[in-house]
Amino acid sequence: MKKAYLLSYNDALGTREQVKEALNRMSIIDTWRYDIPHTFYLVSEHSAKEIAEAIHQSLGSGRYIVSEIADNYWGRGIKDTWYFIKNKRVRPKP
Repeated sequence: MKKAYLLSYNDALGTREQVKEALNRMSIIDTWRYDIPHTFYLVSEHSAKEIAEAIHQSLGSGRYIVSEIADNYWGRGIKDTWYFIKNKRVRPKP
């Protein structure tokens, strides 16, 4: 079952471009998006632990947290982000 996750990281993990490239190489990540600095929204059928281990193998040291976004969430996000979290996929272009 696909789940939405929040990845939050510090600069020691890498630049946004480096993290994007790493996520693109990870077969366990179905898709991702971002709109907040040092944060990615991920979709995967794998556990937070498996994703964290893949990030560590790909990017090495740095601080980060991978947390599942369950049903109890709220915030000031944009429509595309809420769609992504709820539907576990990128919002189709009109």
